[in-house]
Amino acid sequence: MARILQAVGEVISERGVNRVGINAVAEKAGVNKVLIYRYFGGWEGLMEQFLNEGNFLTNYNNQFLATHTEVEPNAHNQTRINYLIGLLRELKSRTPAQEILKWEISNPGLGFHSELTTTRNASFQKVLEKFFINENEDLNALTAILISGITMLLLIAPSQAHFMNIDLQTEEGWQQIECAIQRLFKR
Repeated sequence: MARILQAVGEVISERGVNRVGINAVAEKAGVNKVLIYRYFGGWEGLMEQFLNEGNFLTNYNNQFLATHTEVEPNAHNQTRINYLIGLLRELKSRTPAQEILKWEISNPGLGFHSELTTTRNASFQKVLEKFFINENEDLNALTAILISGITMLLLIAPSQAHFMNIDLQTEEGWQQIECAIQRLFKR
């Protein structure tokens, strides 16, 4: 089963979600497609399992919460910086997650979208409640804007080399973005 789920990610990375099907996954995994139907019940069940196995952003959030159990009160800003930069790096390294986000944006209302959105938002909310509470500022809205911006930059990077004079094709460009995140929380 792990080989099939790994094949899903590889096919999504190569082709995008809209061009993935049971046949392509079976071929990549080296299994008969009947096995996929038996284990997962079809395409939707396969995708649900793929997402539930931690191949999406909720896994990053859960790992961050597990490794940051206690934070000194004066270290909250650094923890926020670490979270956002870590999220950027995680999403940047996960082409399947980027492809799923593109697919989700372009195909609203499909079967498990609401479950995916609810699960992802709940995982973000846990992080926000632990590290982004501040009576003087609406860090929830600020974080939403930052995560949306990070996501947008990553999604356009393959087709748009530069955005506002930031080179999205180089590590130097991504370092600029990371430095900007740090400056926002160190003011």
